[in-house]
Amino acid sequence: MSNPRTLGPWLRRFLAEYIVTERNLARNTQKSYRDTFALLLPFVGAKARKPVERIAVQDLTARHVRQFLDYLEEDRGCSVQTRNQRLSAIRAFARFIASRDPGRIEWSGSIRAIASKKAAPKPIGWLSKAEMKELLQVPDRRTPRGRVEHALLLFLYNTGARVSETTQLVAGDLQIGRRGGGQALVNIHGKGGKHRQCPLWPRTEAALTELLQGRAAGDAVFLSRQRRSYTRFGVYRLVERSAARVPSLAGRRVTPHTIRHTSACHLLQAGIDLNTIRAWLGHASLDTTNIYAEIDLEMKARAMALCDAAEPGSDRPWRANTGLIAFLAAL
Repeated sequence: MSNPRTLGPWLRRFLAEYIVTERNLARNTQKSYRDTFALLLPFVGAKARKPVERIAVQDLTARHVRQFLDYLEEDRGCSVQTRNQRLSAIRAFARFIASRDPGRIEWSGSIRAIASKKAAPKPIGWLSKAEMKELLQVPDRRTPRGRVEHALLLFLYNTGARVSETTQLVAGDLQIGRRGGGQALVNIHGKGGKHRQCPLWPRTEAALTELLQGRAAGDAVFLSRQRRSYTRFGVYRLVERSAARVPSLAGRRVTPHTIRHTSACHLLQAGIDLNTIRAWLGHASLDTTNIYAEIDLEMKARAMALCDAAEPGSDRPWRANTGLIAFLAAL
């Protein structure tokens, strides 16, 4: 290492060697770590009044990290979840340096002692079957562009795939048009290098078959207007633009992840068990999938409240409890 006091050489080893070779983290996690430091370094450089290349390890203080986290939330409008994700990357970096340089243990401890911020769980947004049908009808399938957009929306709904899984999809991942009318399948490359297969509906198979005319196995399935693979931003824009044209979705924020939740909720309503839905969505743990069971129970509770007849009240006169229990209830 050229200069152990400078942050740059440490960061290069961390991003290019440690998380890739030693930790073997997923590509999306590597990009997330990279993006964290692409934001952090200019911020710390401005605080320390140094160019990025001259930032020292000691310039990355716990106070600067806390200021950076506040900047993410207040100036950039990031969520608490994003703030905590950025903090995790910085902690991992501090731990890496301390493991190689014992003299930095105290510095590392001050960074790692920064607490994650507790975030209230966000309510799960999803669409009814009628709303999802309207969304799928937005693209004009009489045009080549409309057929691509419809196929992409239909694929998201059919598979519940994440945006990254959709943009990475290539023609060779699809098993469609099989002899003997076999079930059409897609191989999805999920988080953490995991793979899963998902069955395709006949209408999804038909829409994708039309897109793949003349494509090689390594070609992207979904191409933008520039004949390039769709980006994450492109998929988000497509979903938002389509949702804006559905009157019943006015004022609601609809994202590709909303369609993923919609797919899971509709599977649950169709009687599919949670473990199958877990495998369908590529969740590592059944605990993650259980949020959809809670949503369904809420729907059942609302339905019961609407149809339940009121029971007759008791004939006994009500008297206020003025004892110890009433005191405790009032606290």
